[in-house]
Amino acid sequence: MKEASRRRFAPGSLREIADVAWPIVVSMLSYTAMGVTDTLFVGWVGKMELAAVGIGTTAIYLVNSFLLGTLHGVKVVTAQATGAGHRDKAVVAAWQGALIAVPAGLLVVGLSLFSDPIFALLGGPPEVQAQAAQYFAVRVWAAPFWYVAIALNDYYQGTGDTRTPMRVNLVANGVNIVADAVLIFGLGPIPALGVQGAAGGTVLASIVGFAMVGRYFLRDVSHRPVWRPKVAAKVLELGLPIGVRYALGVGGFTMFTAILARLGANHLAAHQVAIKIVSISFLPGYGISEAATVLVGQYVGAGKRAVARLSYASSMKLGVGVMGVMAVVFMVAPELLVRAFTDDPEVIAIGSQLLRVGAVFQIFDAVAMVATGALNGTGDTRFTAMASVGASWFVMVPVAYVLAVPMGLGAVGAWLGITAEIIVLAAVLAYRFQGQAWEQRAAQSQHA
Repeated sequence: MKEASRRRFAPGSLREIADVAWPIVVSMLSYTAMGVTDTLFVGWVGKMELAAVGIGTTAIYLVNSFLLGTLHGVKVVTAQATGAGHRDKAVVAAWQGALIAVPAGLLVVGLSLFSDPIFALLGGPPEVQAQAAQYFAVRVWAAPFWYVAIALNDYYQGTGDTRTPMRVNLVANGVNIVADAVLIFGLGPIPALGVQGAAGGTVLASIVGFAMVGRYFLRDVSHRPVWRPKVAAKVLELGLPIGVRYALGVGGFTMFTAILARLGANHLAAHQVAIKIVSISFLPGYGISEAATVLVGQYVGAGKRAVARLSYASSMKLGVGVMGVMAVVFMVAPELLVRAFTDDPEVIAIGSQLLRVGAVFQIFDAVAMVATGALNGTGDTRFTAMASVGASWFVMVPVAYVLAVPMGLGAVGAWLGITAEIIVLAAVLAYRFQGQAWEQRAAQSQHA
């Protein structure tokens, strides 16, 4: 797909970025639709079940974030190898990711033995803890299939083929929605399984996604599974910092949520509504960021560092433009958006203020995401990890706490903490890419 894209669009152009980005955005939208549907289905069963799945999903994300982030090293290695014309190395990198994914996934499955103590630590009513543990014990079985699919999807994205992963994700997420409806509520001889049915639907969808992308991969490559320690080490070298960034980022946001929980139900509810709305604007920014990773990585691998910079500039223009439109919407009609989720006057008032704050940080968020993606494409994953973790723990958390609690600004103060984090991160990462360090490192790598 990469070669076709290059024939249609000028290297580093806005159209090339958009061509790579839009299938990623569609994939993310399908995940969002699946998540909304899951929430609706479980909510129809009961509020205890809804709370249990909410806590269970949080625990799943916590235990998966590090390993999933680490597997994204496959995308960087594949992109650079593709740009350099080393297709064999790209395929080998995919195999290394898949071979790493299997034991990593089985390690997560082993956590099912500790479901009860995990949720005892997280707290909550005993009934919610029990059902969350049941959800978790089933859901972890998705990990080996999910991880292998992530590695192979990252291979395709790294080569510039973002449409194949999109097709896989659309089918898998569609299967999840249908399976949830059947397993949660029951159908014919299939009993209603409630929260365990919700987890089972995700496991089934993960198996389908694994089977689809595995079939595509085995069709497209002639290689047999092979273990290459040097390539595996490169995948881990680039992926481990991404894993650390994911895991500690989740930890920082967990602390942020704990601060909001001290402010009362109205502030916490307004935050949940506002974050759901803002997450929609995050999707195109994420897709453009991933496109920047792919194209910058390919052009760095090809030794075309000037075109890599052009890809970064085009990604930045597109990201700022799209998220700038969302900023205008958040500023002009916040009450209308919040009312779609709640009719509580105080929650609407607070949520509307939060969206106006969100409008302010939209542009900076676009800069931060694109710069992160571009730097990851160059292989500078360690710096992006340090910058992201530092901004989260040493800017967002303390600023959010001081403004929200001692200064009494509530959820708005906490969101100003997010704004401070994003502004700092955008400035640091954009400055890093504008510098020469990554170009010097890329030149040394090519001559090594």
